[in-house]
Amino acid sequence: MKTFQCSNLLRMVRATLIGGAALTGALSLVPAQASFFPQKMDQACMAEQAGFALNCTANDVRVSKVDNIKDLNGQPVVECALGEMVTFLADVTVETTATARYDYSVYLPEGSWSAQDPNPSNECSVLIGQTNGPGVDLEKKQDVCADISKAAGYNPIHVYKAEQITLFCRDDDNSGKAEFNYCMGWHNKDGNDCSETNPAAPGTPSKCRCDSFDINVFVKPTPPKIIKTLTTTNTLAESGGEFSFTASFTNTNKSSLFVQNLYDMVDIDADGTYDTPINLWGPVVSAGSSDGLYLTASSCTQPANGGEILAGQTYSCNFTVTIVDRDLPDDQTPQFYNDVIKLNLWDKNQSPIGDPEMCPEAIEPGSGDNCSEMVQVNITNLDPTITVTKSPNPAQVPESGGNVTYTVRVTNTAGVYDSPLSLESLVDDKFGDLNGKGTCSLNQAIAYGGSYECQFTEFISGQGAGEHQNLVTAKAYDDERDEATSSDSALVVISDIPSAITLEKTADPTEVLETGDNPNLYRDVNYTFLFSVKSDIEGQTTVDPVTFSSLNDDRFGDLSANCMIDKKNGLPISPVSLIGFVLNPGEYASCTITRQLQGTRDAAHTNLATILGVDADGQAVDAKDDATVNFIPGVYPLRLDFATSLLVVVGITNTDVFNATLTSLKVGGLNVFTEEEDVLKGVKILNSGGTYEGESYGACEENKVLSYAVDPGLDDTHICAFVIEFSQGLTKTDAIDYANLIVAELVNAKADATTGDVEVKVATQE
Repeated sequence: MKTFQCSNLLRMVRATLIGGAALTGALSLVPAQASFFPQKMDQACMAEQAGFALNCTANDVRVSKVDNIKDLNGQPVVECALGEMVTFLADVTVETTATARYDYSVYLPEGSWSAQDPNPSNECSVLIGQTNGPGVDLEKKQDVCADISKAAGYNPIHVYKAEQITLFCRDDDNSGKAEFNYCMGWHNKDGNDCSETNPAAPGTPSKCRCDSFDINVFVKPTPPKIIKTLTTTNTLAESGGEFSFTASFTNTNKSSLFVQNLYDMVDIDADGTYDTPINLWGPVVSAGSSDGLYLTASSCTQPANGGEILAGQTYSCNFTVTIVDRDLPDDQTPQFYNDVIKLNLWDKNQSPIGDPEMCPEAIEPGSGDNCSEMVQVNITNLDPTITVTKSPNPAQVPESGGNVTYTVRVTNTAGVYDSPLSLESLVDDKFGDLNGKGTCSLNQAIAYGGSYECQFTEFISGQGAGEHQNLVTAKAYDDERDEATSSDSALVVISDIPSAITLEKTADPTEVLETGDNPNLYRDVNYTFLFSVKSDIEGQTTVDPVTFSSLNDDRFGDLSANCMIDKKNGLPISPVSLIGFVLNPGEYASCTITRQLQGTRDAAHTNLATILGVDADGQAVDAKDDATVNFIPGVYPLRLDFATSLLVVVGITNTDVFNATLTSLKVGGLNVFTEEEDVLKGVKILNSGGTYEGESYGACEENKVLSYAVDPGLDDTHICAFVIEFSQGLTKTDAIDYANLIVAELVNAKADATTGDVEVKVATQE
């Protein structure tokens, strides 16, 4: 990467060596009078060189002509392939309409873009005029880059002779000629830097010109798509026959193509060697009796004028190849023939136009070769045939099973030329190889139209109503080891044996004391549910296990989650839920559930339980049973309890010389003011006031202020009443005895506290 300063802008131009042997060698052919600097490849385009967006509208300087074009060997015919670079020699004419323009440079995009489009990833090549050629040095500073002027004394037309040009081949107008696509940049003021490595950039966004015009470089035609179509079946039975095809292509180019030859390449082994090329312009022949490939019909001929196919014209023809092949593969696979059309094309300059990569690898690629896609045909072997029948006896068995005898018959239905057939395989999809089973054996010779028959017996059983189907397959071979195979199945119906379950419900105890009118009194009863799966129904042995799903009671509701099975077949097991529990025929299990009952002696408790399940065939089964519990009367003695309450009237007197406040009044530690309760002792305070000996007293007041006595004997007194309730249920021996039961506290104005108490005792006696 190289940096330099131009027009006060920092520009970057990548200097890359010209690569490729052909181009390197061609440099020596440039005449001495060439006056462009050597073309700089892989450079930044004009917009990147300028460093700003361009809008090339000025026509000050332009390339007006590129002519006298020759190839690097001096020949006057030059061709290029679209999208590829082409190098040639040409005279380049540069003209100006301006009085003075400085350091002009020609940018040639190396792709289908324009050099004025800003894109750092785009690349261009650059032609820079030199002052020692037709260009002049208007700046008078010995600048090596050419200037141009139409002023008097100057030539406004500069012709660069026999310049070596490398150009991206494009034909946007579809004219058949390559376009000289360029952008011209120049400085509109003198004093700018310019050199071989620093081409001119437009001085302003508009001081540039972009243009394209056709030059005498012929664009090579694009190889057409060759189409080969099979118009008959792709498969014939031995020993072969006719396969017909069409071959066609359309010249989509703007110039003529010339067909040099036309072949159908046939691979007789389908192994990629393409053993037989058939000249489709050659004579047709009759198919012989021996194995071989024969062109038996063809409308294909070489077009006139050396095989010319005009632009837009389609070439098409039909042909038939007859294949005779009796020696087919020994492994009985078809004999495949991979066919492609191969033709050779030239353009109008007798230059090969081809795409040999379209041809299979087995075809030696040649210049100008074009191939169609592969078409495959095949010859198949005619196999021998047999038929097989299989029949059961009996055709129906119960679910518990029974023996069935199968009869198998193999009949030779092949042609007489394939007989006798050798029976070498007899296999049943359920019972396996039948060789040695019953009367069946292999290596039996079956004559034309004849049959072989054998029998074998198997035990057939199943679960639920359904069917048992098995398939027998026989294989026989002719003398060419071609295989004949056939199958047949036999159906045995399996009749269902229904399942049944039982339920036995018992209560323990069966008698309990009545609960009478007490809504909170219950009697516990243990219910045991014993259930089983029957092993025999009307003389038929059952086979299906049963999965239990629920246990319901008409009095207790859904008991499914409560039934934890703890016994199976009489033995204890770890408790498991009834839901999903499985019993086989003949097995039994049980669970016990405790329930509380209420009732009187005249109302027996009877409840009905139902157990549900499903057998292996998906059939639902159920069983029911009930149990009765009787209520009996009982003898109950009379119990007498009593409760009492105590009205307490207290007088609290202040005998101090200061006012005092009643701060506390407690009974047995219980606060009278908040009516506290001692549940354990059965005591509750009610600060409700009351009447004693006909006189009413109010409730006691918390923080009651008692004034001091002004005169002796006139102490202030607070008289109040509250109730002490003793809980219901005292017996004869209960007693409540509190020392200092009632305690009062006064606090005077000096914060002195004084307490007083009264002892209370409540007792019962015999």
